[in-house]
Amino acid sequence: MQTKQLKTLQLISVRWWNASAYYAISLTEALNRAGVYSVAAGRGSSPPLQKANHFNVPTFTEIDLETFNPIRALRNLRQLKQFVTRSNIRLINGHRAEDGLYGFILKALSPTPLPIVRTASDVRAPKSHSLNRWLYQRGLDHIIFSCKASYRRYQGVWPIFENKSTVIYSAIDTDEFHPMQSPSNLRRSLHVSDEEVVIGIIARLSPVKDHHTFLKAAALVYQQAPHTRFLISGENAQLTHTDLKQVARELGIFDRVIFLPRDDNIPVKELIHVLDIGVVASNGSEVICRVSVEYMAMGKPQVVTDVNVLPEIVADGRNGFVVPAGDARAMASALLPLVKNPDLRHRIGETGRKYAVEKYSYPIFAEKTLAVYRRLIENAG
Repeated sequence: MQTKQLKTLQLISVRWWNASAYYAISLTEALNRAGVYSVAAGRGSSPPLQKANHFNVPTFTEIDLETFNPIRALRNLRQLKQFVTRSNIRLINGHRAEDGLYGFILKALSPTPLPIVRTASDVRAPKSHSLNRWLYQRGLDHIIFSCKASYRRYQGVWPIFENKSTVIYSAIDTDEFHPMQSPSNLRRSLHVSDEEVVIGIIARLSPVKDHHTFLKAAALVYQQAPHTRFLISGENAQLTHTDLKQVARELGIFDRVIFLPRDDNIPVKELIHVLDIGVVASNGSEVICRVSVEYMAMGKPQVVTDVNVLPEIVADGRNGFVVPAGDARAMASALLPLVKNPDLRHRIGETGRKYAVEKYSYPIFAEKTLAVYRRLIENAG
């Protein structure tokens, strides 16, 4: 099938702007850039569909896939069926379990073949009941997993995915995120000298992101490398900057830590540009981990934990270092060689950039996904 003939509908009932929502919207953008007309569909006021406007992708917002109201669900189906017919949609990709169910019903109502894909990009395993198993085993044509860890999690519930699934990692725009040669104005405004090495964590302030272990590791690093500074930037969640400032005081490094609330006026790439080394300290979540790939794309070495997708995308010793989750001493031991050796930072950063472009860029994202789509359409025809 020629690219221009393939049109897809991406059903997105994700309620928040989280990693799963990013996967869905960025995939829609990547497909359109590759010449495949793809539409993001969902509740127009939802955060993912609002973000879709910033990504400049086509949307269909006359539905609310998040509702449990049966009358509204029937209306959703009617409007979706009309849109699929009118737009000549050839494949539907659902990004939550509910989306997969809607897709299956639309497939059953379609007079022409309409393959249904389910993308599993959240940390939870499927609910183990007979209807759900039937949907995954019989109703869906293919499942795309955002990492091998999620595949294993699903396979552990029902060993049915080996021949009808593919692992496709999330991606970023590596043209937008790239090494920046000019000095960081933000770094200068934060009064960080050229001689200081800045180690940072950019993540919402939640226990799963484990800022406490990061701060404990920071204290250990500072003991041996007093020219280090540390940066924490993230929106308040279950924790606040005030909570973490108290931890920094207790560890004796308060004056060495920069606390920056997440501000839409400061692009993420400007935050990363401040850093010499990036950290992902999470003890859970991370089935996508966008920021890890952003570190790589911008040529920043990183230290990450051995959680879900992280050891799959970070090759220990090549484009970063992987340490056990919750182990501050191991994290500090991985950070210190990077702090003390600028050449090592440069080499790891260069390799990371290469990994990002060759494995986690939009063209690769679209290419791998389209290979699945085309195979399904050919088999259905």
